[in-house]
Amino acid sequence: MRIHAGRLLRAGHRQIRRRGLDAAVAAFAKAVESARDDRRPYIQLALAQARRGDCQAACLTVETMLKRFPGDVVVEICAGRCLLECDHPADAEPLLRSAVQSAPENALAQQYLALCQLMKGDLAAASAGIERMGLAANADFLALFSYEVERRLAPTSLLDDKEVPPPSESHRTVIAGREAQAACAPPSSLFARLSRRRAMRKLARLGEQAYDGDDFAAALAAFEAAHRCGLEERIVWLGAGLSNLRLDRPNQAIHYLAQAFARWPNDGIVASSYADALYRAGRIAEALAVFEKIEPAGPEDFHAHYGRGACYAALGQKPVALEQFRNAFQQYRLDTLDDCLAPSWQELLKKEQMKECEAPTRD
Repeated sequence: MRIHAGRLLRAGHRQIRRRGLDAAVAAFAKAVESARDDRRPYIQLALAQARRGDCQAACLTVETMLKRFPGDVVVEICAGRCLLECDHPADAEPLLRSAVQSAPENALAQQYLALCQLMKGDLAAASAGIERMGLAANADFLALFSYEVERRLAPTSLLDDKEVPPPSESHRTVIAGREAQAACAPPSSLFARLSRRRAMRKLARLGEQAYDGDDFAAALAAFEAAHRCGLEERIVWLGAGLSNLRLDRPNQAIHYLAQAFARWPNDGIVASSYADALYRAGRIAEALAVFEKIEPAGPEDFHAHYGRGACYAALGQKPVALEQFRNAFQQYRLDTLDDCLAPSWQELLKKEQMKECEAPTRD
């Protein structure tokens, strides 16, 4: 009995949701046999094969699909996307350019073309395209985009943190210094102990205010002063760690965040901050282990999925990285870049600009 292609497609999608890629490929292949004039089974089969890691089979399906549906914009976009997932940006580019020319209003065609330019290393063209149209809430596109960005930002192990200039004598740092003197004074009476406690809490508040105002050097000075005076509160450890991280000192950040994680292992913010610091310091395996422990925060924890994806990208495990990024973006349908991806993209652009500035000029 001939099974309707629609039923086979639905069965394949159910298997994908259950992580049964082999069964999904089998269902989509049967759907192709049942409806050779329907482009949907070909598209789903090629994408499932690519997601499974069988790029040779995916490319053969793409080739067959392009011959059967020549000039079809949807087929060109999906074929281009499949080739990108198989790391063939040069083959994908003419298809995506053709789709953009045929349907200039199609945002997805433009986005995949920008991704293609990113994969080829043309960040200027990719940046112009992304800024012109923004990023749509498409989980597969954002997963591929995230992988390519994070792959280029894979950190190397740092022996020493960068030297940070001493904080300037701003109003915040002057007050922090005065409060630190009051807080660290030996308590000789009940009144002195109460005053010392108030001074330590004021230091923590000053650190929060400075951090919120992007004055990370002043924030660090206040949090470290509160720590030296003995204020054993979460905000002190977390604030000192995050301030160091924002000052490009991941190893110093780890010093504080590791102790915070030991005290509050079930705190998702502490755990993700600690994992971020480990990742930035090039300690990828350790960062991944911490990100894995954030799972109890819930299956929809975006940062946990995204952080694991970044670690797998740094380790060169593309299929697993894509799956983690895809999980993150499937839970959070976004109209713009997320707070994880946006800084990564900006950091990549900054990194490339620094390379251009450091490149020797020709006379």
